[in-house]
Amino acid sequence: MNSVNDDKHPNKKAIAANEERFRALVNATSDIVYIMSADWREMKQLEGRNFLADTNEPLTDWISKYIHPLDQDQVRTAIDDAKRENKIFQLEHRVLRADGSIGWILSRAVPIFDDNGNVREWFGAASDITETKRAEEALKLAKEITEQQKRVYETIANSTPDLMYVFDLQYNFIYANEALLTMWGKSWDNAIGKGLLENGYEPWHAEMHQREIDHVRTTKTAIRGEVSFPHALLGKRVYDYIFTPVLNDAGEVEAVAGTTRDITDIKQNEQRKNDFIGMVSHELKTPLTSLTAYLQLMEKSEPAKHDPMTKRILEQSIKQSRRMTNMINGFLNLARLESGKMFIEKGPFDFATFLQEIAEETRMLYTQHRFIFSDIAPVIINGDMGKLTQVINNLLGNAVKYSNIGSQITTSATIEGDQLKISVSDEGTGIPQEEISKLFDRFYRGQNNNLIAGFGIGLYVCREIIEGHGGKIWVEQSTDQGSTFCFTLPV
Repeated sequence: MNSVNDDKHPNKKAIAANEERFRALVNATSDIVYIMSADWREMKQLEGRNFLADTNEPLTDWISKYIHPLDQDQVRTAIDDAKRENKIFQLEHRVLRADGSIGWILSRAVPIFDDNGNVREWFGAASDITETKRAEEALKLAKEITEQQKRVYETIANSTPDLMYVFDLQYNFIYANEALLTMWGKSWDNAIGKGLLENGYEPWHAEMHQREIDHVRTTKTAIRGEVSFPHALLGKRVYDYIFTPVLNDAGEVEAVAGTTRDITDIKQNEQRKNDFIGMVSHELKTPLTSLTAYLQLMEKSEPAKHDPMTKRILEQSIKQSRRMTNMINGFLNLARLESGKMFIEKGPFDFATFLQEIAEETRMLYTQHRFIFSDIAPVIINGDMGKLTQVINNLLGNAVKYSNIGSQITTSATIEGDQLKISVSDEGTGIPQEEISKLFDRFYRGQNNNLIAGFGIGLYVCREIIEGHGGKIWVEQSTDQGSTFCFTLPV
């Protein structure tokens, strides 16, 4: 008969098998398995991956040795609660790891009772949750940063009078700032998630924006427009808006962001300014025309013919009056242009004859420069002769202003395909390269032109006139030896 201590005894085999299963369970579920004395003074580690200590000997200073100082009071409080009620101990806390780093564990311990119902010891298991806690901390930090950014963006979006919003691809609002909600007279809850019609847009207006959203989604490009619609408090207003695609990581449009600005007051102020400029320019033009006519009559009179000084004074007076007339015409054109009332009144005329007339007038007006006008064969163009005269006179006038006395100014005209190209070249100071792209902007004046009179509207008006004829205007070249301005007109 086999003894109980015999390795082949069935009970011993069963115990060994159970121990193997226990160890496997411990390794699969926990990093440490430990036993605590009934009063929690002494800890003994049984099994597991020992990341806390390099010994399995019973420890009485385990709290000070392994528990992070900032968590020691929390651990003691949790132990006292478990002991007082004989309930399961469970706590997440920081630990001091064997390699000197700080880690986190999730520790659980259950009371083991003797035959009299008293706690004999505590059986516990701890899992290393350091990486989980680090991930949680990283997520928490990222969330805090995101919330901070959100607060910043919300502050910016809600402190501007501009309307800011985002559409999903089904034309529903998924964001609207306070200015837009105020305009609608709605709260966030009853506006977000709703479509254009539900937020009070008229059918034509909603359909227009839906087409624009489709266009932005298809082309992945921004679109700009202007529209008039009612404000809940201010009545009918005029708005300028931009729709911009919001792209995901794959480069596909996932939403459309929009910004709208109330330009009602700006348009009204621009209109008042243009009306004022137009009125003043018109009132100045009438007496100036009469003055020029009187000067021309005096120039042809007998005293002027026999007195060189009188003749010279009258020539200069006529020159200045014509210059003033050109400036006034420029302001009138600017006012008409910005109010949408400047019309290009085209008609057929021979450009060769037209250029010859300008040449005669120019040589009479500017006597201190040498002018060369190239001969061209008759060529018929369809254009506004008066406005094209202003363009060429402006380019010639600029060439005079920025050239030394006695220098040469050359005007040429050549046919290139179906385009007539006109060039005005001078021997002046040239234009810095960084300024060339701005020359045709409204009210732009070069940094080095402070000593030369002008308002910065001449080239702007020239560009509008030439583009109104279907042509282009540009600076072909510019160095310290002079500049060449060119424009084209369809033949």
